[in-house]
Amino acid sequence: MRTKRTATLAALSVGALFLGACGSAGGGETAESDTTEDANLASSISVAISQAPDFYNGGTSKSNSVYNTYVDNLVHSNFSEYSPEGVIRNEEFGTFEKTSDEPLTVKYTINEDAQWSDGTPIDFDDVLLNWAAFSGKVVDGETEIFEPSSNNGYEYLAMPEGEAGDKEFTYVFEQPYADWENLMIGSLMPAHVAAEQGGLSTENNGEALVAAIQDSDLASLKPVAEFWNTGWGYAEGLPSLPDSALIPSSGPYKLDNAAGGNLTLTANENYWGEDRKAATESIVFKTIADTEAVQALQNGDVDIIEPSGPTGDTKDQIEAIGDSVTMLAGTGMTFSHIDLDQSENGVFKDIKVRQAFSKCVPRQDIVDKFVKPVDPEATVVNLREYQPSQPEYDEILEGAPSASDYDEVDLEGAKSLMAEAGKTEPVDVRVLFSSASQVRADMTALIKDSCDQAGFNIIATPDAEWTKKLDELGSWDAALFGWAGSGLVASGQSIYDSEGVQNYGKFKSEKVDELWDEIAQTTDADKVKELKIQLEEELAKDVYNVLLFANADIVAHNSGMEEVVYNPTQSGVTWNAFKWTKQA
Repeated sequence: MRTKRTATLAALSVGALFLGACGSAGGGETAESDTTEDANLASSISVAISQAPDFYNGGTSKSNSVYNTYVDNLVHSNFSEYSPEGVIRNEEFGTFEKTSDEPLTVKYTINEDAQWSDGTPIDFDDVLLNWAAFSGKVVDGETEIFEPSSNNGYEYLAMPEGEAGDKEFTYVFEQPYADWENLMIGSLMPAHVAAEQGGLSTENNGEALVAAIQDSDLASLKPVAEFWNTGWGYAEGLPSLPDSALIPSSGPYKLDNAAGGNLTLTANENYWGEDRKAATESIVFKTIADTEAVQALQNGDVDIIEPSGPTGDTKDQIEAIGDSVTMLAGTGMTFSHIDLDQSENGVFKDIKVRQAFSKCVPRQDIVDKFVKPVDPEATVVNLREYQPSQPEYDEILEGAPSASDYDEVDLEGAKSLMAEAGKTEPVDVRVLFSSASQVRADMTALIKDSCDQAGFNIIATPDAEWTKKLDELGSWDAALFGWAGSGLVASGQSIYDSEGVQNYGKFKSEKVDELWDEIAQTTDADKVKELKIQLEEELAKDVYNVLLFANADIVAHNSGMEEVVYNPTQSGVTWNAFKWTKQA
């Protein structure tokens, strides 16, 4: 077996973003093509995925998961994307440039040839729908009619001006925004589909939808928003796909068919670019439990795996396969944690109960048992915005002393805090986690062994639809999962802000809100660091959640594959799958 250790992505500080034209990131040589070798290339590559994709629109509060991102990387295009080198520009889709600092103004130009796979041009109505969905400014009373995963960055944008059919548009920021260069990342959805499903005409390049947004015509927009929020969802278990007319692609691949949790993409014949053109005719995503992924790879049922919770056994099993498989290992920007229900009726509303729980969770034991067998250098994580592999980590940690308050398990201290909180009987804590993850189940058992001694009653609550349950307060008390990091300055705001849509436990702090507002508007790297030190101290002092570890990642693939590159960001290994090839 071939093994390659890959370096993790460092934090992308303000003014030090890695930006450039999208190009090859593979390790292959650029020698002249071997026509015999090309003739032996396989027409299909299969990817194991531990949960079936459940949405074509990965930008909603319920669909923002890595399992959808694996597919989104190939069927959606935008101006920028996450890569192992940081955020890079996709100039096949379009270009942009800052034209003013006061106010911050950015001019975007969509490639004249850019189109959806059904032949509809990608233009201003798509951009305006994107702004309406993410800005938080299309409201009925005080309620947003769209349900995006976050408003980060878009909340500072004035409505872009333009006309239906325009390929150029300008964003004017009402306030500075630290990550302005990386705003246009993610799924740009087909406005003509949303408009038609919402009862609007799609004639004349979508002028009816453009007018409805510009005129704040809520009666016309509510059906469009309802479809944007829910209409691109798949049936549970992915037994099939929606009508193909509803899911046109803007990427090098398009959705072709689905059955039994498996999803097939085929090359988009209407993709206009060359650098990102599909190198292999079809990519097949197969839903396979992490515990069965290595066996599936060894049997040839799949060609590449990236288990969500690799263990020492995972690593040993891959190594035992031999040279037919290549393994890539790295420390990603995803970190595992336990979020806590701090709402009015939540178990963890009382800070003393949060502190007690933090004292009983055996964090070091969890790292030793589940992470070090994969990554011997793994450590407990004490910061939320920085990972131990990042150069700023130690400096930030030193400036936030409360972040180290729970380094050791302290059962007696936990018991005292529970007594001070008036808890005379064991407190039930339903721990929500993915039913597809045996590792999460084993971690929960370890937490139960410790915390049941401190006045809690830990109740394992595995759920196949756990991502949807996060929005359902009252269905869980603690949630064990991972946040996939980006390295951007302000990407975490919606997680920690009191009104953030990803603040599932309803944590509230005026100080944290103030700090985030200032961070998001700061374009000076040193100032950002000062503010984030204060932020880390506040989040630790108030026990926003219980931090565990930076996830150790393993990618293993058929050694006949080329152009596979480990990616520590949330885009995962499929970030450049349009370049993958495999010897037949």
